[in-house]
Amino acid sequence: MDEEKENINKREGRKVTGSKQNEEDEKERIREIEKEENQEEHQKDLEEKSKRVSDGKGYSDILSRVINEGEKIFNLNKVSVLLSSTIAGLEIGFSYLLICALFYLLNGSVDEQIIYKLFGLAYPLGFILVILGKSALFTEQTSVLALPVLNGQRSIWEMLKVWGIVISGNLIGGILFVLFIGATADELNLFDQNTMLKIGTHVIDQKFWVVFLSAISAGWLMGLLTWLLNTTEEILTRIVLIFLITGTIGFVGLHHSIVGNLEAFGALLYSDSVHFSDYLLFLLLVLIGNGIGGAIVVGLFKYRIFEINEK
Repeated sequence: MDEEKENINKREGRKVTGSKQNEEDEKERIREIEKEENQEEHQKDLEEKSKRVSDGKGYSDILSRVINEGEKIFNLNKVSVLLSSTIAGLEIGFSYLLICALFYLLNGSVDEQIIYKLFGLAYPLGFILVILGKSALFTEQTSVLALPVLNGQRSIWEMLKVWGIVISGNLIGGILFVLFIGATADELNLFDQNTMLKIGTHVIDQKFWVVFLSAISAGWLMGLLTWLLNTTEEILTRIVLIFLITGTIGFVGLHHSIVGNLEAFGALLYSDSVHFSDYLLFLLLVLIGNGIGGAIVVGLFKYRIFEINEK
């Protein structure tokens, strides 16, 4: 009897042990399944990240986009280009308006050199209006129009003709804005003519080689801005890029031909010491410098990198 009970207990023990073993096996199997599922999720995550990277704009994609943008400008009616560039000259005037208002507000209470640095905060407004509004601005068009030439689609002469139209419109628009704001700013208590004189002479009264090299740097930055803007369609991102690049130009005090036109023309209007020849020489230096910075430093180098990568 005792022996029979002992056998029963042994069988029961084996059942319990077997049951525990089954539970452990089941748990192990569940852990393996969960591990596999986690691995699958991780793999999917990696694939999605890889796809996002591959879907992003590569170097050649950005270049193609800029070239296509340039081709569209070449194909536009020349009258519409002139009107668009004149509007750009007027719109960029709002940067000049803020610069003058800021100088007038702080002059006498803040050191002038600090005020000039603060121009970086006021500088971007006109550029944001022009670029997001798709108006034709010379310094934004330099590398855009140079790339179709480098790609063999257009001639240098065609590029120079469009440049000439855009520059003419930008200068006309800028001069009109200075005449308008010069007549109304004092009445609105925004700033006076002496403010326009001080800002203009500050820009012009520098050695010619300094102005020229400064203009190349400004053209370089504007060419890079055009390149960067073609990497994104997000409005907020584009505004940030415009603010950073043009704000840097304003903060450092680099010479931008179209804003510089307003500054120099303001000095010409209200100064006995600034002559028309000074104004023309200044414009010539900054236009050539901006053109070199945008077309050669950015356009040529970017295209050359593309050619090397394609070999």
